[in-house]
Amino acid sequence: MPDLNNELTVPLDQTLSAPGQPDSDPLCSIPVGRVLRDRYVLEARLGSGGRGTVFKALDRFRATLPHAHQYVALKVLHSGDSPEQTLANLRLEFHCGQVLSHKNIVNVYELDRDAEVVFFTMELLEGEPLSDVLDRLGGAPIHDRQAWQLIEQLGAGLTHAHERGIVHGDLKPRNIFITRDGELRILDFGAAHRVMTQRLPPEHADHSLNCGTPAYASCEQLEGQRADPRDDLYALACISYEVLTGTHPFGSRPATQARDYRVSVTRPRGLTGRQWKALQSGLSWHRGGRSIAVRLWMHRFMNERVRQHSVTPLQEITPATRVRAKMPWRDAAVLSMVLIFTTAAVLVKLSPTFAKKAINGPSPALSPGLNAAIPVAPPTERSAIDLPQPAPSAAASKDSKDSKDSEDLTLRPSPPKVAVRRTAQTLTVDLSQVRSSDHFAEIRLRRSLLQKDVGFTWWTEPATAKPNVDYLPESVPSQTFPAGYRMTHLYVKLLPQLLRAQRSFFYIVIAQLGPDKEPASVIRRQIWLPGARNLQAQR
Repeated sequence: MPDLNNELTVPLDQTLSAPGQPDSDPLCSIPVGRVLRDRYVLEARLGSGGRGTVFKALDRFRATLPHAHQYVALKVLHSGDSPEQTLANLRLEFHCGQVLSHKNIVNVYELDRDAEVVFFTMELLEGEPLSDVLDRLGGAPIHDRQAWQLIEQLGAGLTHAHERGIVHGDLKPRNIFITRDGELRILDFGAAHRVMTQRLPPEHADHSLNCGTPAYASCEQLEGQRADPRDDLYALACISYEVLTGTHPFGSRPATQARDYRVSVTRPRGLTGRQWKALQSGLSWHRGGRSIAVRLWMHRFMNERVRQHSVTPLQEITPATRVRAKMPWRDAAVLSMVLIFTTAAVLVKLSPTFAKKAINGPSPALSPGLNAAIPVAPPTERSAIDLPQPAPSAAASKDSKDSKDSEDLTLRPSPPKVAVRRTAQTLTVDLSQVRSSDHFAEIRLRRSLLQKDVGFTWWTEPATAKPNVDYLPESVPSQTFPAGYRMTHLYVKLLPQLLRAQRSFFYIVIAQLGPDKEPASVIRRQIWLPGARNLQAQR
């Protein structure tokens, strides 16, 4: 059952109409009980939204089939202001549905018309949207094996659509349906975009741009650009992250807001380095970082354990068991060595007599009935702590010093020689080319070591480009490069300047902070902005 921009929000045995007012929806005047084309009996309204309504309908032509197969989902688009455009949109969605015959995409059957009502039919699904599954789990991630099954099916359906030149443009958990058998279906290709030059009816050639749902739409979509496969990849990465962790990667913020506030993403538990790198590329805020086919992205991201198509029944989808994080074996080894040497040092300092006898053997003064490891002082000896000793003579001092040095050499083992390698942290800066349509300049900051947090500061400096005319100046006093991350992104807001006669530039300056929080090494790079000639060349 397609979602129709939030049309489908409940399982098939429920409706969205309020009790006692089953047909009060002003957007759809078609009553439940009406028969279309003397064939389809509308039995229940399954969902209704701003663009259309979905009904559960009995198909009389299927009377000889088993009872469960006699029903279809019937979609009627609302008339709106332009009946011609409404008909064109419905035909486009039906056409896309027919082209995309795949086990992970909802199947469509027939396009028909009864007087003023234009509709098409599709398979009737039993289950619930992925958004409801995530809500039911209360923010907990889906069990690991089940999560990878859903991601695999979602990627397979999306790959099938892209390879046939169709972009969804509004992929989100509400538009992903999980059947009771655990099969995934992608819904609502009504906002789909053709991305390849194919022969289409004229009314299909010019449909409105789609900005998608803010939490799952890319920056380019939110800024008014037509959706392309890289935008579907962004939504796929967001949904994959949400399935694996139970939360949206950017806290359900729109991509533009997450980019402007430099929201960082936490690495999901259990991902390998290759998988994490692939997920980061899918979540890139610029299309250049997502310039990869979904099929190849899935190959890099998929868990190696998922090698064949498998499903889990809907009722058996469970939250993942939270596992207490284990200490890495290298850290555990280092901690063990520190504890050993610390214990040895404490014993040497607090019990020199015990250490001496443990090394040199038992003293003859020990009582035969006692353990030889327990020191027993002669009765005539007094501890230096009990009575102060007189000042020794020079010769006695020399002998005492030699004796003490000898005892120190005997009692204190030489500390182990540890080779310490000091490697300086190296930061490098990559700049993306700025085009006339860009609203931000992207700066990629990389580093050589990952073991610890690195502090840095950055700011802009004017040159031929003018602050507050060509760009918004930035000055960030302090920012942290988190441990475990190899790359981070910085962004400078650009201002539209169509009258710029020639190329101009400004500087981005990045300084790594030293131990005293003062700038140490400084990197300065030019950011070039296109001029009028560049604008003509791009056009």
